[in-house]
Amino acid sequence: MPHIVIKTISGPSESQLKQAAEQIANVVNTTMGKPEKYISVSVEEYSFGEWEGVYNEFIKDKDNIVFKPGYTNPKTFS
Repeated sequence: MPHIVIKTISGPSESQLKQAAEQIANVVNTTMGKPEKYISVSVEEYSFGEWEGVYNEFIKDKDNIVFKPGYTNPKTFS
């Protein structure tokens, strides 16, 4: 607790993903007061073509999205 999942389109390097995970864990530690030893971060990579399904299942019209994307069309990102 807590566990954070990064869902992203494939492309970032392994080191970029690791750096992002470490920084996210640090922010959770700093802002929520959760010790880093209790924080886990996973990464799920998707192709551009798969992203519409991710958007529709996990983002679109979900009340738990506290930072919303600036697009509503996952095919064009507009």
